Amino acid sequence: MGNSAPTCNSMLRTAFSRLVVAGLIGAVVGGCGQDDGRPTKSSGETVSREREGTTSKSDASSSPFAAATGDDSRPSEPVVEVDTANQPPVKPSPVPQPIFRKSDTRPRHDDAKLAALGIRAFESNRLKLYTDIDPKLAAKLPPLIDAAYTAWEAYFGKLPANRERTNFQVTGYLMADKGRFRDAGLIPGNLRPFVNGRHRGAEFWMNDQKYDYYRSHLVIHESTHCFMEAIAGERYYEGLPAWYWEGMAELFGTHQTDTQGKVHFRVMPDDRENFAGLGRVTLVREAVDAGKRKSIGGVTRLRGGDFIGNDAYAWSWALCKFLDTHPAYQKRFHEFGRLLTGSRFKRAWREFGIDLQGPMVAEWTLFVNNLQYGYDIERAAIDFRPGKQVAGDAALNKANIRADRGWQSAVLRVEKGTKYVITASGQFTLAQQPKPWISEAGGISFDYFGGRPLGLLLAAIHSDGQEILPEFAVGRQHEFVAPASGTLYFRLNDSWSRLTDNTGQVNVGVQLGNQ
Repeated sequence: MGNSAPTCNSMLRTAFSRLVVAGLIGAVVGGCGQDDGRPTKSSGETVSREREGTTSKSDASSSPFAAATGDDSRPSEPVVEVDTANQPPVKPSPVPQPIFRKSDTRPRHDDAKLAALGIRAFESNRLKLYTDIDPKLAAKLPPLIDAAYTAWEAYFGKLPANRERTNFQVTGYLMADKGRFRDAGLIPGNLRPFVNGRHRGAEFWMNDQKYDYYRSHLVIHESTHCFMEAIAGERYYEGLPAWYWEGMAELFGTHQTDTQGKVHFRVMPDDRENFAGLGRVTLVREAVDAGKRKSIGGVTRLRGGDFIGNDAYAWSWALCKFLDTHPAYQKRFHEFGRLLTGSRFKRAWREFGIDLQGPMVAEWTLFVNNLQYGYDIERAAIDFRPGKQVAGDAALNKANIRADRGWQSAVLRVEKGTKYVITASGQFTLAQQPKPWISEAGGISFDYFGGRPLGLLLAAIHSDGQEILPEFAVGRQHEFVAPASGTLYFRLNDSWSRLTDNTGQVNVGVQLGNQ
C-alpha cells in the first residue's frame, strides 16, 4: 500500500488535468461561430470544422461514409498530456457594444421672438418647421413627416436610439423670404448655395415652391436625407453613390394622399395635375426624344456635382422607381436599404448588376423609351423565356397573348432571313367604362395609342445580342422576313398606364412562309 499511494495520486492528477483541458477545449469550441470576436461568415461561405480541429462524433456520423449503425469503429485517438499550469489564459468573448445614433445637436430657437419676425413654428413628432408661408399650408406639412417616418423605418430599418434617448426629429426652414431667415440668423454662413433645398444632419433649408404638391415633395425629400444620414451614422459619405441618395429621396418624396387621408409613398405619378411641379416623367421623356437617353451605367455614374439642375434628379428617381417596383428586381433592390455603409453597398450593387445585366438592360430601355404618367411597371414586366425553333407542324407553334400585360414571349424562335407567317384570332376587352370595348387583333380604329389602333397585335424580336428590336404591326395576319435571329414577343397595343382594366387574350400561330 505504501508504494501505491504516489501512483494513485499521479493518476488522479493526470485525470484531473485531462478534465480541465477537455473543459477548456469544450469552452472554445462552444463559442466558435457565435460571438468570439472573429468575423461572421456570410451566406455561401463554409468553414471546415475538421481544419479548425472541432470535428465531433455527431459530425462524423452525419457523413455518408459513416457506419449504418451509427457506431464509431474508429481507433481511439492517442491521449496527449497537457501541462495546464503553463497554458495561456482563455480570453473572454467580447461584449457587443450598443449602437447609438448621433446626439441631437439642433439649435434651440426662441419661437416667440421668431414669430414676431414673421417666422412661425409648426411641430409634429418628427418635424419642427419654421416658415413664413401661409399658416394653413404650413400646418399640413409636419404630419407628412410623421407618416414618412413609419415608411422609412419599414424600408431602411429601425433607427437606433441616441444616448439621450430622445425622439428623432428634424428641424426644417421653409423660406418664402430668404432674407428674413438670414437676418434672423437661421441660415448658417457656411451653408452651400442651393436651388431648391439643402440638408445638414437633422436640419434642412428649403425655398418655397409655386405648387403645393411640389412643396410637400421637397419637404419629404430633404427629411428623407436627414433620416438616411441618421441611420447610416458616421459613414454616411463613405463611398455611397449620389444616384442612390438622391434617387431614394425622390422616390419617397413622390407621394399621394388617398380619399381616407392615408399618405402613400414611392408611388408612380399618375398625371401632371396631381403631381404639379414635379416634372420627372417629362424630363426623362424629353431626354429620350432628344437622343440623350441614359443607360443604367450612365445613371449610376452621376456625381454630386451633377445634381444642380433637375435632370439628374429625374434619372435617379427613374432608376430607383424601376428597380423598386419591378417584380424581378425589387426584392434585391430593397436589401440595399439595409446597406447604408459604403463598401457593403458597392459590393452588393456590383453583384446585382452582374447577375441581371442582360434582362435588366433590355427592360430599362423599354421602360424609359415608353415612360408616361401612370406607367404600370408590374404589368409591363417581361418574363424572358427563350424560344424553340418554329416547327414545320403549325399546330406546335401556338401562343396565347394576354391583353392585360406588356411584352410576352411566344417561346418561338425565328432565324434571320427566314420568312414567317403570323395569324391571330380571338376577342378581348380593352376597357370596362363607360362600357366594355371589345376588340380583335386588328384593333379598334376609334382610339389610338402610339399612332396605332388600340388592341392591334404587335410583335418584336428579342435578338441573340440581348436587344429588343423595334416593334412591328401584325394584326390578324402578317408575313415577314426576320431581320435578326431571336425569340418572338407579342403585345396588344394599349397605353402602358391602362393595362389593369384589360381582360381576355388572342391566340397566335406562327408558321414558316414560302421561301
